[in-house]
Amino acid sequence: MTAPRGMSVPFRVVGGRVAQTAGPAKITENLRHLLSTALGERLARRGYGGGVHQRLQQPNDHTLRSLVRREIERAMREHLPQARLVTPVRLTHTESVLTVTFDYAVDSSEPAQQVALTLPRPS
Repeated sequence: MTAPRGMSVPFRVVGGRVAQTAGPAKITENLRHLLSTALGERLARRGYGGGVHQRLQQPNDHTLRSLVRREIERAMREHLPQARLVTPVRLTHTESVLTVTFDYAVDSSEPAQQVALTLPRPS
């Protein structure tokens, strides 16, 4: 499989050029972007996003955590299928912060990568 390559996320200009990222770093950037985008935020792609943001105000219980896990798995399957989950999605929380952590692999010959996304709860 060819290593993914494209614009860096978040978008930035470095040395007068659009910053580029390739390989595992590109997949990690894309995952962070996917999970930190609220569903419906993109006008042309209403289904794009991890769905986590809209759930931050809801009571933190087993049902909510199961729903968030399912939405993250769906988002990855639909929008970033080259990243395969290696471990279950783990959610840790405090009163003000939700952290989503999981391991993924792009290729079976590559070691698994970990993504940890921290989302502050709105006050």
